[in-house]
Amino acid sequence: MMWFYTGKGDEGKANLFDGQRLPKSSLVFDLIGALDEATAHIGLAISFSDDDQIIQDLAQIQDDLSKFMGLIAGASPAAMGDRFIIAEKLNWFESRIKFYGESLDNPHAFIYAGKTKYGAAIDMARTVVRRSERIFTKLMGEDDSKSENLPYLNRLSSLLFILRLFVDNKPESSK
Repeated sequence: MMWFYTGKGDEGKANLFDGQRLPKSSLVFDLIGALDEATAHIGLAISFSDDDQIIQDLAQIQDDLSKFMGLIAGASPAAMGDRFIIAEKLNWFESRIKFYGESLDNPHAFIYAGKTKYGAAIDMARTVVRRSERIFTKLMGEDDSKSENLPYLNRLSSLLFILRLFVDNKPESSK
């Protein structure tokens, strides 16, 4: 029989990947929760898509975010091995930003989400990633040992912004 709860968090504490037990009110859990929320919004965006390339890219982002959460939760980079290397992910983000952005004009004003449900779902993910970035900077104030990971969130929010503009401006985007 599978158990869906442990009962170990009932005292308001939880374990990190590295075994450290912290109060659930710790900033690290705020960050992990926000990143989990971002993956849910990305899943919603996937459900609106009929573009195989975008689905593949968004699924890759979801998978990478789960690994990023592992790093935040105390998994060592060595434990990730070659499955998640920040520098490679930054390069991938930048290549995808260039790919999706090359057909777009530079916006000259604030652009509101809502043109399509699909784009709005991507924009929800972007705003949660931006919140994650702010939480991360607060967490770095307490412990800057993971500061080299901050560009990951910044670049991811840029990619999601460009991707939202891209899907909202596709002629067949009507969802």
